[in-house]
Amino acid sequence: MKTSLRSIPLLAMAFALAVPASAQNGLALDEDWMSAFAWRSIGPANMSGRVTDIEGLPSPSKTFYVASAAGGIWKTTNNGTTFRPLFQDERVVALGDIAIAPSDSMQIWAGTGEEDSRNSISPGGGIYKSTDGGLTWELKGLEATEHIGRIVVHPDDPDIVWVAALGALWRSNPERGIYKTTDGGDSWELVNFVSEEAGFVDIAIHPKDPDILFATSWERVRGPYYLQSGGPGSALWKTTDGGESWEKVQGNGLPETELGRLSVAFAPSYPQVMYMMVEAAPPEGEEERPSGLYRSQDGGESWERRNSFNTRPFYYSEVRVDPLDPDRVYFSSLRFTTDGGETAASAAQATHVDFHAIWIDPYDPERIVLGNDGGISISYDQGGNFAFPNTFAIGQFYNVSFDMAMPYNVCGGLQDNYSWCGPSQKARGMITNHDWIMVSGGDGF
Repeated sequence: MKTSLRSIPLLAMAFALAVPASAQNGLALDEDWMSAFAWRSIGPANMSGRVTDIEGLPSPSKTFYVASAAGGIWKTTNNGTTFRPLFQDERVVALGDIAIAPSDSMQIWAGTGEEDSRNSISPGGGIYKSTDGGLTWELKGLEATEHIGRIVVHPDDPDIVWVAALGALWRSNPERGIYKTTDGGDSWELVNFVSEEAGFVDIAIHPKDPDILFATSWERVRGPYYLQSGGPGSALWKTTDGGESWEKVQGNGLPETELGRLSVAFAPSYPQVMYMMVEAAPPEGEEERPSGLYRSQDGGESWERRNSFNTRPFYYSEVRVDPLDPDRVYFSSLRFTTDGGETAASAAQATHVDFHAIWIDPYDPERIVLGNDGGISISYDQGGNFAFPNTFAIGQFYNVSFDMAMPYNVCGGLQDNYSWCGPSQKARGMITNHDWIMVSGGDGF
């Protein structure tokens, strides 16, 4: 069946309108003829798109990195006033996680393939490494993992890295588990493997003892009309020898029912305190799930459920602890607590919903950068107020169309960011965000 021009992705629009009819009917393209055409961005950036991770350098630095679900990596060195695109020449732009080596701020790791397992995410193509602050990248393997949930770099040795590989979403595959490298990614060892259905989605490293790590495995699979989040492969794991051996953590306050997605974090100022977001099935014969925010006061030996809030855990299950206050925690989408979870309130009023990333400045916890389905938000007062520096185009168009005007207008629907229309060109000047208008709400299609 011949493809309709009205159903092709936005980035292909310029190409499709320029290709002669013979090429559209399947004939070979004339490369010399095509070389005269160049891609140009027509935007927009005002509604932004889904962000999967944010990592930054502590104050007084104003540098942080934004990893997007389908738009590569962006870097700012002036606290969000301007951004430059990174990860432009690699074969994938879907990111799951990024990490900055604590002992070498120029070394950046990028794990491709989004871990937030909705039905429209894109698989990745391995893990990449940069040694020049993101300007250039080298593929360092793990291509078959497809989705990478978390990367942790040793605090003193940047050649030691642990990777939580979640694995394929729509099928089982053996390329999942905890991978470790001791030579900067030249080789990898699979140090924890659960099953071909259960990969790993999160890792947390002890702030004072890098031989102690906790990791969470997650069994999940998508079908055309369903998501199975949870199974016997979902669990919390602990190592005390840098990942050479792992022990499953069970009982002692954790749910005894089937687990789903888990996320774990240490309190940096007092690592005996830990928190975990838990997705769990209800006990037999009951309706209430024992899901929610759990807290440990003895380094993960025992746990107590402190809050039942945990909405859509397959999509967002982040938990982060204030660097200076072990009782101040940010979790799910998006709540904060100042008493270790006993009470909680909204942490991001008047911002876009669906939070996937939280970065807290280790030296200035008043400064917080959030990533959600609408880009990023920056707060300088612990979430009381936010700025929205969304000036980079990472919008996720489900579909686009165009009209017969001269010059023609382009309309498209975006994931969680409405439907918009804008011009293909202007009589003078560049196309800006102000030239785009919203035509309908909700998820755009």
